[in-house]
Amino acid sequence: MMFLRTARAPARGFGWAAIVGAAALAAGCGGAGSGGAGSTGQGKSLAKAANSGGTGCKSVKRGGTLRFGVDQDVISFDAHATQDNGSLWADMNVYDQLVELAPDAKKVVPGLAQSWTVSDGGRVYTFHLRPNAKFYDGTPVTADDVKFSFDRVEAPKSPLNWTLSAVKSTDVVDPHTVKVTLGKPYAPFLNDLTLWGASIMSKKAVEGGQDPKTHPVGSGPFSVAEFKPGDHVLLKANPYYWGKDSCGNKYPYLAAVRLDYLPNDNTRMTELRGGQLDAVMDVPFNQIGSIDADPKLVAAATPQLGVIASALNMTHVPQFRDPNVVKAMNYAIDRQAIVKSVFFGNAKAATSPIDPGVYFHTDSYGYPYDLAKAKSLMAKSKYPKGFTVTFSPPAGDQLAASIATIMQSQLKQIGITMKIAPVDQTTAFERLQKQQFEMSYTYGTSDNLDPNANMLFCCVSDGGAKSGYTGWVDKEADALYRKTQGEQDMTKRGQLFDQWQKIVMDKLPILWLINPTNRFAFANDVHDFFIQSTAHYPLWVAWKG
Repeated sequence: MMFLRTARAPARGFGWAAIVGAAALAAGCGGAGSGGAGSTGQGKSLAKAANSGGTGCKSVKRGGTLRFGVDQDVISFDAHATQDNGSLWADMNVYDQLVELAPDAKKVVPGLAQSWTVSDGGRVYTFHLRPNAKFYDGTPVTADDVKFSFDRVEAPKSPLNWTLSAVKSTDVVDPHTVKVTLGKPYAPFLNDLTLWGASIMSKKAVEGGQDPKTHPVGSGPFSVAEFKPGDHVLLKANPYYWGKDSCGNKYPYLAAVRLDYLPNDNTRMTELRGGQLDAVMDVPFNQIGSIDADPKLVAAATPQLGVIASALNMTHVPQFRDPNVVKAMNYAIDRQAIVKSVFFGNAKAATSPIDPGVYFHTDSYGYPYDLAKAKSLMAKSKYPKGFTVTFSPPAGDQLAASIATIMQSQLKQIGITMKIAPVDQTTAFERLQKQQFEMSYTYGTSDNLDPNANMLFCCVSDGGAKSGYTGWVDKEADALYRKTQGEQDMTKRGQLFDQWQKIVMDKLPILWLINPTNRFAFANDVHDFFIQSTAHYPLWVAWKG
């Protein structure tokens, strides 16, 4: 759920990473429904990408190393401080959370907590931990570790304290039972617990001096064997991981996964074709067909809960404080032209900060392309003669470069000269957090089905990131948003979100551009590798053979 493409999202270079009742659900076999249904892409890709689970677990082969080419670097493994996509996606393969999204990302299922109950009108959650859960060093996971982790992420200076903002107290009942009391009923709570910020760390390891940023101790399917930022991460199977598929096979199937950081799209594709990599993320849209036609490879484009946008820094660029300017820019951008020429039709024009497929999304307040209206709004603004501004896409990202070139041409028609200055991923993230930018390229994904976490980050002034680092403050919008968090009735909550989206689309200085798709590819001897609609990659269900 990061919203940043330093490379939250979603989708966070902005980090923009349903209440269910008492549960005792059993997670299914390896990644059922892995994103095939409703996907775009080639026939063989969809069939293979969707074939995760069911009878497939009877033929699983164990062992081997998966070499995975990623375009977003892992900066830190401290899940309680992670604010970039590359890190949080890796975090989710190292740590457990009390509850998690099913592999198909369509419902909340048990994680470290094998069951839970809800009482006191939705204010008290009692979680019962798996008695066999262990950290990768062999020490048992206890309620003390849960309390320690929650207290740590709730600390006033924690950058992710918004994750558990609803929590009033966390109490240890016994070694395998923890009681979480909320300040008031809070609709997004269980979905929030699926986020990386709610990851459970080893109290003993952290208090003993192990820095989770570089030496994390989690109970997830993998542990970190090597961590070389800017180059690679080597993950090794956690022999104590509790997870099993429906055939009784222990997860993970792989002995190891190597994440190779290769931000240049062509480099990743070349190494996949040459056999140096087993799988890659973010296949260029114009190469999906040719890669899938290779008999040794499989490629797919599948649904994603994500959005590409541009944050406009009104703190340092006075022109972005003029609502007429921001609206003019929105009308001047032909999103459908971007979908057609850059995404080859495998995307959708964005119409809301809430991704399609996430609760309460609406298309009602989007901006259609209207150049005449854009010119009229610029004429009414304080800057009728236009101005010059700098847009900073991530270096080496062909998709971002193509979008930037089209935006540059379209904004020029209303007198705005947009300079393009690519920045390396890590620098872009640092500048974003410090608000040292003018126009950013942001790519956010929803890490669960509730819009709460991402919307707090992108669009609420006190939500953790100063409205997506734009500096926008609107007391009416903030107050309305807080009401959405407490409303338990889904219909009424939807009505509140509709009102809120209308305000945000009218006033927030962010250009919501495109809802993209996941694009990934892998070698024929790789099975059950896929990227969820949340853009996460559950590596523990993949295998080779």
